[in-house]
Amino acid sequence: MQLAELLWVERTLSFEALPKLIGEVRDEELRGALEEHLEQTKEHVTRVEEAFRASGAEPAAARSAALASALEQHDAQDVKEPTLRDVFHASGAARTEHLELGLYDALLLLANGDAASVLKQNRKDEEVALKRVAKIAERLTGELPN
Repeated sequence: MQLAELLWVERTLSFEALPKLIGEVRDEELRGALEEHLEQTKEHVTRVEEAFRASGAEPAAARSAALASALEQHDAQDVKEPTLRDVFHASGAARTEHLELGLYDALLLLANGDAASVLKQNRKDEEVALKRVAKIAERLTGELPN
């Protein structure tokens, strides 16, 4: 079930959430980081599908209540100040990375062989993405007007 949830998360991020977020972001560094991570996330979808097959199952996605809730909260926000809005976007991206890392960690406790190999690569990418957006969020926070 967690692998199905992870597939839904990666698909939702690559086909809906990240493209939308990229369109909303004004900070060039943050936009670049999100665009790069979007390309990685597309690869993550393929790797998660590979993990399904390596486990002897056909890929099937199951809705993630945690990501769905985070996306709903994001959409409900109406932040006007541009830098603050980008801080909000960067913190939302960090929150999503933490969610993904938790799913990968749980799955890696059970995975082996080829499935574990592809999941480890995705986890590594997520960790790098988290550090990058956190650093950008810290810079943006320092640029907020008093």
